[in-house]
Amino acid sequence: MPFFLCWGFVIWLVASAVFRLMGHYFFIPDEPFFMLSAYILVIPIIWVVTIPIYSLKKLSDSKQLQAAICIALPGMLIDAVVLIFFDTIFTNLPADVDRYFASWLLWAYSLILLTGFMKASYKTKNTILRRI
Repeated sequence: MPFFLCWGFVIWLVASAVFRLMGHYFFIPDEPFFMLSAYILVIPIIWVVTIPIYSLKKLSDSKQLQAAICIALPGMLIDAVVLIFFDTIFTNLPADVDRYFASWLLWAYSLILLTGFMKASYKTKNTILRRI
């Protein structure tokens, strides 16, 4: 499972960089459309960064759940500290959007964990990689 821990760290790093550089376009409390789009947009992104990897690694159902946990874990642990220093790290975001950012993080990590519960048989039959 070290691969999935590293993959989780890479996902966290890329997502953090995106929000550090462009988070002010997503987390605007006065613009519910942009806020909602951040929550909706992450659904297919999580699908793309998890499901194909499970297929490539040919994981069983139980291993897939372990992989999902390993993907989510590094970011969850790091973000627990990052959120304490939110206004220092994410200087492009107003300090009062930290609760929205934390809510988005919980949503994204929950989606990652939910991909671990998907049945391997469904995943194998319906993944894009299988059709290629």
